[in-house]
Amino acid sequence: MSARILVVDDKPNMRRLLASTLHDLGEVVQADGGRRAIELIGQTRFDVVVTDIKMPDVDGHEVLRASRKLDRPPEVILMTGHGTLESAIEALRDGAFDYVKKPFDPDRIREVVERALAKHAPRAAVPEGAVWHGIVGRSAAINDVVRLVEKVAKSDATVLILGESGTGKELLARAIHDVSARAARPFVAVNCAAIPGSLMEAELFGHARGAFTGAAAQRAGLFEEANGGTLFLDEIGEMRRALQAKLTRALEARAVRRVGESHERPVDVRVVAATHRDLPSLVAQGAFREDLFYRLNTCVVRVPALRERIEDLPLLVEHFLAQRTTSSGVAYRVGADAMAALTAHRWPGNVRELRSAIERAALVAENGVIARDDLPPEITGLAPEHVEPPIDLATLTYREALDRGRADSIKRYLEALLARFGGNVVAAAEHADVERESFYRLCRKHGINPGEYRGKS
Repeated sequence: MSARILVVDDKPNMRRLLASTLHDLGEVVQADGGRRAIELIGQTRFDVVVTDIKMPDVDGHEVLRASRKLDRPPEVILMTGHGTLESAIEALRDGAFDYVKKPFDPDRIREVVERALAKHAPRAAVPEGAVWHGIVGRSAAINDVVRLVEKVAKSDATVLILGESGTGKELLARAIHDVSARAARPFVAVNCAAIPGSLMEAELFGHARGAFTGAAAQRAGLFEEANGGTLFLDEIGEMRRALQAKLTRALEARAVRRVGESHERPVDVRVVAATHRDLPSLVAQGAFREDLFYRLNTCVVRVPALRERIEDLPLLVEHFLAQRTTSSGVAYRVGADAMAALTAHRWPGNVRELRSAIERAALVAENGVIARDDLPPEITGLAPEHVEPPIDLATLTYREALDRGRADSIKRYLEALLARFGGNVVAAAEHADVERESFYRLCRKHGINPGEYRGKS
């Protein structure tokens, strides 16, 4: 049975954006307000509800409360602006699955909905005991990680997660939060590589009104947003050295100072940081502060690469196919030849690369059976059957040649940007100085899938 997703917002353009972003995850139904949403959830089963908080008729909190009364309540994801952020955090305590701040990256809302669908879906496809807080596997390597996390989570110590790109470091950070005493409080994640250095301080610590151009009102930072809970600093190795000193101070004093203010505000936050970089080498090069490294190095969790726990691959494949089945209604399975090819691959992109490969193969598989030929060529080692022959430029007019050259240059530029920023559209668009939606349109126009660049920076 196909997954059903209800998107609720009084603004038509926001509903259209959500429907476009989520359409391949299941059947997307739209509601133009909270009252209509409550009517729909009373009539139809939904797996996930994505709702704005602030609406003129009935707000998102009422939608959440109505959802929680159902026999099998859907997972509810809240969309919030800065003015309703505290309200969203409060809703987490009332049973909301997660919240997303506006304006949001479409990739971010999609990732949150995928996690919500995975939580809501039946677990029968993967054997009991093979999934622990979203972490799939039974290998000795992953069991060692789980045992360590269960011990680490009981304390409030800062945790440093090390591992290659695509191994699931954020998933592990969420697991640390979920099994800790802070589970009922906010989990706030930030990618240190995705936010320009000039904005990162205000993002982490907040700012006073008038602290800089554009600061029209005071704003709490992510440390205050995560108060009582967990702050996850992904790609900590990319943080500017000047900001590292302020982060060290915040960790030591358990207090933050907003940009433009002279006094500190106490915070109760457990920090989990992650990186794929070699921090000791960065310290030796002077690119990472030694005092911050020792602050973060209290508890270290190393996530194994997929090639180091290849025995978990069949379980991961079944897990991803179960999610695909939930959203499409098709029961998928992998043929023996395809499984052999998957097992033989080295997986430089780790679990993220595996998930992408399975999703792409499922799109072209016949009758729900994934064969070797359905897998991406980088997995099978097979070159594409058809290569576009080079065009004879002399056959083009000057204008046609100019247009073609411009298009080729733009495509190469977009590909280079996405490669540099590991598929992070927010960071790439920021660097290119274009609006995020414009960047997505350019990618679609030139046949580029940003998802294929994730974890490849």
